Amino acid sequence: FVSATVRSLQRGVRRAPCGLDGIRIVTRREAWRDYICAPEHAGRYLSTIGRAVSGAVSEAVNRDVLESFLNKLRDADGDTRLLADAVDLTVGSYVDYATRSLPRILDSLANEMVAREEVVGPALCGNPRWDRTVLRRMSGTLSPSHYVSRTAHRSFEMPENLLLSWLVEDLRRTVGLIEHRVGSRALHDGLRAIRRECDLAQRHDWFGNVSRPLRPTPAMLAAAARHRSREYRAAAGLARHRLDLENDDRSARWSTVIALLAVNWLEPISDDDLFELYVLVQTLDLLAGELEPVQYGLVAAGRSHVAMFRGEDREVRVFFDQTPTSIFRIESRYGRIRAECNGIAGRERRPDILVVSKGKAGSRIVLVEMKNSVDSSYISDGIYKVLAYMYDFQDVCKTEIGNELRAVLVVPTGVSALPHATADRHVFVASADDRQGLAAAMKHALALAA
Repeated sequence: FVSATVRSLQRGVRRAPCGLDGIRIVTRREAWRDYICAPEHAGRYLSTIGRAVSGAVSEAVNRDVLESFLNKLRDADGDTRLLADAVDLTVGSYVDYATRSLPRILDSLANEMVAREEVVGPALCGNPRWDRTVLRRMSGTLSPSHYVSRTAHRSFEMPENLLLSWLVEDLRRTVGLIEHRVGSRALHDGLRAIRRECDLAQRHDWFGNVSRPLRPTPAMLAAAARHRSREYRAAAGLARHRLDLENDDRSARWSTVIALLAVNWLEPISDDDLFELYVLVQTLDLLAGELEPVQYGLVAAGRSHVAMFRGEDREVRVFFDQTPTSIFRIESRYGRIRAECNGIAGRERRPDILVVSKGKAGSRIVLVEMKNSVDSSYISDGIYKVLAYMYDFQDVCKTEIGNELRAVLVVPTGVSALPHATADRHVFVASADDRQGLAAAMKHALALAA
């Protein structure tokens, strides 16, 4: 039993009480997720907006915390809209509707027969209007072999089809806006599916000729909601939700966004990505306890820092998955070597987190690298990687007088500093599950009060 328990702990699980009659097993991933989704902070929304996430539902974040986070976004309105749209289209039933319901409804679109007055001939068809035919022949505007007749035609300009047309166009446009912000390569697979099916719908023989209203009317919504087809009823529900998110009334729109984001978020699929987000949230929590958070930025293409903090004598910016060469506009030593050789391909490596602290006494630049492993040899390789980073980006310290470079390697568990370890060392190794030890390492690296 003891050996089995040890093996389960080595696999990254811990036992937590689940009641008087049993226990439950909490995996390491679940522990990370529980911390990320804790109601007292909004760090879950700094997950990547792209292909590496899936829509998820979790415990509601505190409303005041969520509102504070959204208000501190760098581009408050634009970033909030991007986050809300990405979460809504990924978490909601839009992908399922676009890939399953929409193709079914296109071949059975609601329609009606309408009479249209037109010139026919030489064969007579429809209901001829002899009075108009005679008058036009006498005036010379109609040949003797043609007739004015009322003919029946199938029309798809039904209110429920107009609503569906608006919804399809709105989804296409929204996916396009998200792609513009995150980049084509990072666009979520679900959003690609929505756009593909919407494009096919607009090329449909029947649906392609349906008018596209600028905004649905109550009559369109009511017609779709009362339709006997469940596909139309579902379209009415989705359209109402999209209208709430695009409401011209800012307070009404804000309430819808808060309700959407309170429990929904984009969860990293990979355990490695979730571990990186977990350490990022811990880092932000640590800084928020020491300094005042003043700005956040979403993890999207072309981003700058994901968080900025200020205190009496310093400003701290946190970068996530960005290379120092782009942040500081310098050339790395690796880049110079590669530029001087033929036959070397590949991009520059980047630390997972970069924390830049600027104060009156000088600057501290801390490289944070995460290794989601408890294997001792893999952790040793991580130390070498951190040392390589410090050598590669040593020139960062030359950009300003007083710069100092430090590094922190974070692993899930099993590593702690010995009592005689100096606080002013250049490389720190800490375990993410030892929050006190990780906090001490980050504070020493950033020269914050321990």
